[in-house]
Amino acid sequence: MKTVLLPLALALAAGACGSRLSQTSPATPAGPVVRYDMEPIEIEAKHGPAGVQIESFDAEELFEQAGSALSQKRYDDAVRLYDKLLASFPESPYARPAMYNWGLAFRDKKDWNGAVEAFKELIEKHGSHADAKDGLFQLGACYAELANWPASAEVFVRLLDRQDLTADDRIEAMARRGFAQFNLTDLEAAEKTFRAVFAYKQRIEHEERLATDFYLAFSQYHLGQINHQRFRSVSLRLPEAQMDRDLDQKASLLLQAQRAYIDTIKFGNPAWASAAGFQVGSLYEELYDSFMTAPVPPDLKGEARDVYVAELHKKIRVLLEKSVKWYRENLLMVERLGVNTDWADKSKLAYAKLMRLLDPKATHEEVVPGPAAPPRAPGPAAPKPPTRPAPGAPDDNPPPPAEPAPQRQIL
Repeated sequence: MKTVLLPLALALAAGACGSRLSQTSPATPAGPVVRYDMEPIEIEAKHGPAGVQIESFDAEELFEQAGSALSQKRYDDAVRLYDKLLASFPESPYARPAMYNWGLAFRDKKDWNGAVEAFKELIEKHGSHADAKDGLFQLGACYAELANWPASAEVFVRLLDRQDLTADDRIEAMARRGFAQFNLTDLEAAEKTFRAVFAYKQRIEHEERLATDFYLAFSQYHLGQINHQRFRSVSLRLPEAQMDRDLDQKASLLLQAQRAYIDTIKFGNPAWASAAGFQVGSLYEELYDSFMTAPVPPDLKGEARDVYVAELHKKIRVLLEKSVKWYRENLLMVERLGVNTDWADKSKLAYAKLMRLLDPKATHEEVVPGPAAPPRAPGPAAPKPPTRPAPGAPDDNPPPPAEPAPQRQIL
């Protein structure tokens, strides 16, 4: 059994707040009327072991309880409380920010489908509000988590049509759209989008200062990934003239990818720099593997074939040495920066493996750079983008500093 009390409008006559009623004549005006519009209150009567229990709550109370649960990572409680607020007080000023935070609670518990539905509802109901802009970023990211790349790309196209984007917003939306195109294996479209990021940055750099270069490094890294994918797609084929052409193309793509990765490192973002350093090392290792798996001229038989393979090993050993150099430099860089990422761990494993391959008889553990300094925060398998905070109470009042808002997650 429950009763909802609608908002109350209290008309209080001036001077009528004392312990006695005013003696003003009915014919005499009582002065200006003051009206107080109050939030709805819901009252629930529940039967329990101790009898009937009465519980009352309003939208503000639920909003604060849900926010506390969200900040404490009690995501199921947060989802339940935001759901209760939205069901009981759909017209409350707290409903809009609650809808956004509701999506964050689903997102943080990795219920991507729930988050998608929450952010879609926010965008449909409050499409012109700034929270809808943030909701679109969240929606596109959640589609990416679901590997629904067409939907993710479409969301960021919608974002780029908005007029309320900052320069950082626009660069992020372009970079995330390019990422979706890259995962759709539309490398030409992705390359065009990532290059548009830098064209836009160059156009506005004297007018608006960027708050972060994260998505510039993100875009540069993926320009390297695009040429890295093209490099992988080139096979070395016979006859010899064809193999020469293939090798020229493969070497050119390796240099283009390497240049993009080195430019990524120059941004100085530790996460993307360590990823790029690892990838340069892997380029040379992959080229070595391509030679090792390339077809041997069919006219070489027996001893002649063995001599050919032995000479090939000698000539391409330098590729492994280059790869080892990059893995080592990457480990030293992350150690110097005092960060730790999965890319550092991958570099260490790859370094040790190649050292054993180059000199199977030696013990190389002592020459492998030590582990990076303890991480400042747990690092994911891939770099995380900057976060987009949750909105505060109605009218965008900032949340109390003691309760930091949940942050937006990466790709």
